[in-house]
Amino acid sequence: MTVLNVDQVSKSFAGNRVLREVSFDVRPGEVLALVGENGAGKSTVLSLITGLLSPDSGRIVYDGEPVRAWSPHRARAAGISSVHQELSLNPHQTVAENVFLGAWPSRRGLVRARDLAARARPLLERVGLDVDPGTRVGRLPLGRQQLVELAKALAGEPRLLILDEATSALDEDQVQAVFRVVRELRDQGGSVVFVSHRMAELFAVSDRLTVLKDGEVMATRKRDRTDHDDIVRLMVGRELSDLFPGKAAATRPGDPLLRVRGLSVPRACSDIDLELSPGRILGLGGLQGQGQREVLRALFGLERHTGQLEIDGRPCRIASPREAIRHRIAYVPEDRKTEGLHVAQSVRANLALTNLRQLAPARRLSTVVRGAEARLVAELIGTMRIKASSPDQEARRLSGGNQQKVALAKWLPTEPRVLLLAEPTRGIDVGTKREIYHLLRRLADDGVAVLVTSGDTMELVGLCDEVAVMYEGSIVERLAGGELTEESLVRASVTGGAGAAQGTGADALDGVEAADGSSGGADAVVAPEAVGDAGGAGGADVVDVLAASDGADGADGADAVDAPGAAGGDGGARGADAVDVLQAAGRADGADGPDAVDAPEAADVPHAVAPAGPPSAGAPAGAAERTTGAPGSVASA
Repeated sequence: MTVLNVDQVSKSFAGNRVLREVSFDVRPGEVLALVGENGAGKSTVLSLITGLLSPDSGRIVYDGEPVRAWSPHRARAAGISSVHQELSLNPHQTVAENVFLGAWPSRRGLVRARDLAARARPLLERVGLDVDPGTRVGRLPLGRQQLVELAKALAGEPRLLILDEATSALDEDQVQAVFRVVRELRDQGGSVVFVSHRMAELFAVSDRLTVLKDGEVMATRKRDRTDHDDIVRLMVGRELSDLFPGKAAATRPGDPLLRVRGLSVPRACSDIDLELSPGRILGLGGLQGQGQREVLRALFGLERHTGQLEIDGRPCRIASPREAIRHRIAYVPEDRKTEGLHVAQSVRANLALTNLRQLAPARRLSTVVRGAEARLVAELIGTMRIKASSPDQEARRLSGGNQQKVALAKWLPTEPRVLLLAEPTRGIDVGTKREIYHLLRRLADDGVAVLVTSGDTMELVGLCDEVAVMYEGSIVERLAGGELTEESLVRASVTGGAGAAQGTGADALDGVEAADGSSGGADAVVAPEAVGDAGGAGGADVVDVLAASDGADGADGADAVDAPGAAGGDGGARGADAVDVLQAAGRADGADGPDAVDAPEAADVPHAVAPAGPPSAGAPAGAAERTTGAPGSVASA
């Protein structure tokens, strides 16, 4: 007997066939892993199961009956719940209100917040989330929001639970909480369809694995009768050993291109020493939230910091992204949808964004040479093998892997000397991971200094020439050569290494997950002109790279912040005046000066809330050059 049977299902979009006679089943008390590269058809299959789409041919049988006139509402009523990588929460409502969104219990038409919170608490405990049900969702870090999404799915008492990349933004403890829910549901006779690009997760929780490639089912394997290499071969047609390129020769690095001494970010990290050398890939390892993110943001001018920075042996000051770009430093943030891309704009617009000055004659930003832009965009699409229906396709319509390619490709024409990447392969398939790994190595071989943060231990070991392990805001161990193994990296990450090599880090706290569960971090905004009131951080972390370039040249709104996903926050914080970069640059037809971004779905991001206790220790007085965050920014108070 099966709970779900997908039988010979096909689906096409605009003549492009994305599913070809796909068949598989899900049994009671089973976890089925659905595996495949981005673009393999996984999301389309799940959309058919949940009623978002209808098949062109074939049928879907649920609980022994073929589904007809299927819809998300009917699927949920029938016991099918889903959790996706893209959140479906209302950031302006409370945790409890989101858990029962669309099904608020009421008495005589009135919803009582106390009753709602009481019903939400058991579900939050079930997913391992210790948070006040009355907390506004927009104040929670991304990982905790994902657990709220899971609690929301469990509120429907599902018989079939679909988890589509639901663990991509979670740390290890949160992933284990999800696994406990999955196993509990399976033991009670329920069924789970589990999608993840993390191979270890697939083998940790699934009973069978169904592999999709180019819209077709390649095979279904029992977990105990297959291994990682077999699954990867079915997915991409190559061995897992081909995933990582060869490393740099084991010789002493040359003179550092960027030297960092005593870098400290309040409540995040202290006394960080790094040397980024041409031709080398340096990794920042450690458990999530040890200050790695803030180190990269500080080096790009997005966080207030103290310390000494040298480029080519000369002291420099990086207080804003504009100054970072002048020094040919590029930054690819971890959240590509809200920080790395302008998802409401086209692939063409995103790829041209960092290069508008060179595409405008005589640096007049009101005019762009369309022919030059088209050639540049076509070259980048071909070089990065970006899969898009056309350059005018919206970035939001791309797969996660192709979005990440765009976020990285837009920097290539600037010929960066230092490349900063945070979680460069999160939520993307193994084939795209391989392409990105080999690209980073080619860039390093061409003389670029690369700094990478990642929560994937295998990624750091396979890609990096050296890894600096961070623990409680300080670097505690450096691993290279034969010492750089997964075992040694994990040991240093969880124990703090052989000893605190730099600083105590006792008071360091990652601003991403503040002690009270609020959204932390400095939320530095690089545009005082673009922010209404300075009552708090504007909550927009997406920086207009055009504005950060060499001067305004008379263009209106040149210092504007690109924040299509950001809105104002609490405590008087206002970021709703953020300017669409393309309109600020005069790209939009008829755009005259900066136009405010309409962000009806924007998150309510409050200013950072600092934990109790003293701040992290900074560099000794007089020994560090004082560098501040971006102009107009407000650090965590």
